[in-house]
Amino acid sequence: MVIAAFVVACLAVVVAAFSAWYGRGQKRAADLAAAEARRAADAAAETVRIEQARRAEEVAEAERRRVRFELVPVGEQNSGRYILRNSGTDSAYAVHVDTGDLGGGGQATDFDEFKAEEEQMLFLIKTYGTRTEYVEIVWHQNADHSDPQRSVRLLIR
Repeated sequence: MVIAAFVVACLAVVVAAFSAWYGRGQKRAADLAAAEARRAADAAAETVRIEQARRAEEVAEAERRRVRFELVPVGEQNSGRYILRNSGTDSAYAVHVDTGDLGGGGQATDFDEFKAEEEQMLFLIKTYGTRTEYVEIVWHQNADHSDPQRSVRLLIR
């Protein structure tokens, strides 16, 4: 009987040791699963953040393309003739073209509406004392001028 009790006690110790070892493995597996779940959640949050930033860039780029002014030289290099073109998709309103101290006085530099694909001829003549290197254009995106003014500087080539 003593031997049987001893064998049962030894088996109990072996089973307890196996249970402790198995429980430790289960805890380790649970910890690894939790860490992986955190990494997956962080990756998903980062993906959402990147997608939101990309979408914001797309919206901003679409907004920039609505009105896009270009200043294109016409004819000889120093003829002073330029075409101001709205190559965007929408009209610009209350447009003011500031030519600074460039020549060509008397030309229209204010426009109530500058439609998409519309062009205006500008005479921009640099003289010896001319310090202006660009033309600044200011406009509104909305016809009722409820939006903030936008502006762009176009370099004279």
